[in-house]
Amino acid sequence: MTKEKILILAVLIGDMLLSSFHSAEVNLPSPTNSKQSGYIVAVDSLTNIYLAKNTSPHNRMWNLHQILVNRLRKSGVDTVLFYQSGCFGCEVLPTRDEMGKPSRSCQCAEDELVVCLFWRDKGKTFSKKLDCCQNQPVATAKPAIIDFYFQNRTHFQAGEKFFRDFEAYNRNHPKAGKFLPPTSVHDDVDQVLFYLDKKRVQFQVRKGEFTSSGNPRYLRYTWKRKQWEWTKLIEKSIAKK
Repeated sequence: MTKEKILILAVLIGDMLLSSFHSAEVNLPSPTNSKQSGYIVAVDSLTNIYLAKNTSPHNRMWNLHQILVNRLRKSGVDTVLFYQSGCFGCEVLPTRDEMGKPSRSCQCAEDELVVCLFWRDKGKTFSKKLDCCQNQPVATAKPAIIDFYFQNRTHFQAGEKFFRDFEAYNRNHPKAGKFLPPTSVHDDVDQVLFYLDKKRVQFQVRKGEFTSSGNPRYLRYTWKRKQWEWTKLIEKSIAKK
């Protein structure tokens, strides 16, 4: 083989090696994707470990959500929405077909029948159902779930101010305190807890305090109506999954 042929062959081999190197480099996952998938794996792992424990059914999903929120925060996620729906003061009775049969191995508490976490990370919205019986995978969610707060921030702030002023008045007038309208001890209740960096927005929506169309029966303020609208938006999103 002549020197010219050897030189051409060496160039061709070098081009092939360089080409394969660039191809492998393009297929490497980005640091962002690796970090994101890493904390999602951790969230699922923590859920499996927690569900494997023989813990009391009382506040079981509430305690799990606190564990997961702490993990999300360690990963730099600072916008998290917790939603819980159930019945306070209620008891699930067996159906006619279930009477006389062994109870199900897994039963969720009546006040934690539907529980879900939503969070926003790098412009994307995610969700995870918190099921007392099994681990549910992380899924993408519609941005509107979290956008609703920012679009109605002034109304939610008005609700917070109402209760701050209410408590301040009662502290300053111990002999002439005001009272909120009475509420039922047995009621379907939605709970919302929104973590926004170091701020927390928390409220309950009791179905008995609203008409079927969402108008408040008492405290007829716009902020109360907005609370109902937000829970309805979350409820519809979960039902579609």
